[in-house]
Amino acid sequence: MSTMLRDYWYIACATSRLGAAPLAIKVLDQELVVFKDASGGAHALLDRCCHRGARLSLGTVTDGALACGYHGWRYDGTGRCIHIPSLPSDRRISAGVGVRAFPCAEQDSYLWVWMGETHAQPAPPPRIPELQRYSWQQGSMTFMCEAMKVIENNVDWCHPPFTHIGTHPFYFGVREHGFREYAYELRTTERGMVLFAPATTAEDEPLPEHAFAVVNFELPDRMRVEFPAPGPARMIIFMHFVPTGLNTCRLEWLYTHASEGEAQVSWSDAEPEVFVQDRRILESSQPWYDRAGGDFERSVEADASTLLARKIVELASHGEWETKRSSLPQRRLVRVRA
Repeated sequence: MSTMLRDYWYIACATSRLGAAPLAIKVLDQELVVFKDASGGAHALLDRCCHRGARLSLGTVTDGALACGYHGWRYDGTGRCIHIPSLPSDRRISAGVGVRAFPCAEQDSYLWVWMGETHAQPAPPPRIPELQRYSWQQGSMTFMCEAMKVIENNVDWCHPPFTHIGTHPFYFGVREHGFREYAYELRTTERGMVLFAPATTAEDEPLPEHAFAVVNFELPDRMRVEFPAPGPARMIIFMHFVPTGLNTCRLEWLYTHASEGEAQVSWSDAEPEVFVQDRRILESSQPWYDRAGGDFERSVEADASTLLARKIVELASHGEWETKRSSLPQRRLVRVRA
């Protein structure tokens, strides 16, 4: 299911990656360039000069404007062309000369871009509230598979003992106790879904205080995974799977042990092994979907979480999430052996 949800905020890059030079970035099917103006404000433009199509990301930031590296045409943060070096002094730039600009917001250690057409002034991006409480590692990785595959993977309750050898709490749990039969619980939420275990006894019961895993998916691309065990075993992971094409995506990740201390975000060039393990499996499957679609798939009860994620994204893709989300099961207990 190659679906691109457009009326949402997406991460362009970590704010620490945005420096004095323009930066090329891809979000959905759009090639963008992001840069900072003279006052430090960030902007995102289509990465194409309206003169002869050169990539603006190959240019420079000159006097706070983005100058094309081909003929020096300069653009301000709104995308308007404000200077053409070859134009005689008695000539003015024609009205409408410019490139598309995308709304931007610097928030929670990320530069966000709004990819929709329907909101001139969208509401701010959804916050990452824990960012101001803990010390975090932050990084980015590329996946050669569609973003939905990775979202489904992260709500797949039963894959960790096989995929994440030596890296995932579920792997170590199975190694110590063996496979056990129990139920995980699925609930739809205002922005997506949550799954956790152990299951509760009623839908109005709060999530268990001592859950051994809580996984949230929020439209369009956010995963929050928490292992709430006390002490150093506690972990919180935020993942944003930004589509960069029909069959490619970029993982923007944040990781913490959720221990109190100085709140800060540190960039890491590392590719954590747990993500590398997912990527290896998912990239191996993508060519089969390219060739055969998904007709070969066979599902079992344990796959209820991935199938629900598909339904949520399908509703959102038709603009029906707000009006039809109540038609989805609000709570389900899923029996598994894991």
